[in-house]
Amino acid sequence: MPKRRRSDDEGVPRSMRSHGRRHYLYIVVDDWTKGYSIYKVDVADLDGESGADLDSQASRLPEPPVFRLEFPHDCSSQFAAIGGRIVAMRYKEEENAGPVLLYDTATGGLALGPRTPVQVEYVSHLVSAFGRLYVMGASRLYKGEHQFEVLAADDDENGGWAWNAVPMAPFIISQVTCHAAHPDGHTIFFSAYHHGTYSFDTETNEWKRHGDWMLPFQGHAYYDGEVDAWVGLHRDGAEPGAVCSCDVVSAGDDDQGRPPPAWKLAKEKMACEDVERIETVALTRVGRGKFCLVEHRSRKGLPSDVLDTRYLFYATTFKLRYDKNGGLRATACRTRSYTIPRQANGPKSNWWVFGI
Repeated sequence: MPKRRRSDDEGVPRSMRSHGRRHYLYIVVDDWTKGYSIYKVDVADLDGESGADLDSQASRLPEPPVFRLEFPHDCSSQFAAIGGRIVAMRYKEEENAGPVLLYDTATGGLALGPRTPVQVEYVSHLVSAFGRLYVMGASRLYKGEHQFEVLAADDDENGGWAWNAVPMAPFIISQVTCHAAHPDGHTIFFSAYHHGTYSFDTETNEWKRHGDWMLPFQGHAYYDGEVDAWVGLHRDGAEPGAVCSCDVVSAGDDDQGRPPPAWKLAKEKMACEDVERIETVALTRVGRGKFCLVEHRSRKGLPSDVLDTRYLFYATTFKLRYDKNGGLRATACRTRSYTIPRQANGPKSNWWVFGI
């Protein structure tokens, strides 16, 4: 049995950890003309078998949405999650920066945060870790120079939020492929094309290089204490939606000849067999040791001029285990399909998923 590490909640303070708490899947989608809707899905309701054809059994996303937000449908609009809050932010120079909006999934309240800094007008990478949101971006005002800002709760009694600058990464941020919070509670790992893998210590604000190799993920990877490894979508998978695990790199290691960490690909395929139907795929964690893979896929057997039900969300929950031969296996897989509202019924719909 591998030694369990400090945290399965990516260093979140004890008061915010998920022990015994029920998790839900929140889907943010641009399904109306003025903005976005936030839908709350109870993952306990997923009852279909993984890999089953559930197109004809698709149900509507739970109505009404828990929140609707008037927000432009353009690339400047960004969503992320900090703990139990869904964060919406945008910046357009000609309209001035708007305040960050924080929707509290526990209370249903909406809080106004500070304005998005001009330094990160062009957001390149969002990283949610340890109860904070780290934003990498650039700005015309700073002649394209890359900046690194963090949004965190103030320590004062007012409970407000504030932006602070942190040292910029020693690599080109547009080439970042993935990030993963370390279970030590204060280190974030990044991999970037042509640069290798680095870590950022959020306590000391120091960067460290670990090697010219890269972690095998695309996007956000999560630490799973059940397999004592990071888990995420495989970056170079021949098929979309392939899930893999990777040994956790020691935050104390440097680039003095350390080999890349070992990784394993899950034997089970949880995405659509017909890969041409898959538009985009996202992975999120919905509790300790439980994940949810969400696909935006076209619905088969429908004429191209049918809009209302042309695309579906497929949500599949699963847990990971090692078999007796050391292979990575996905277990307890359950699936459900959902129709996508008319306004968002296209291959280029903007959507995000968060397990909270």
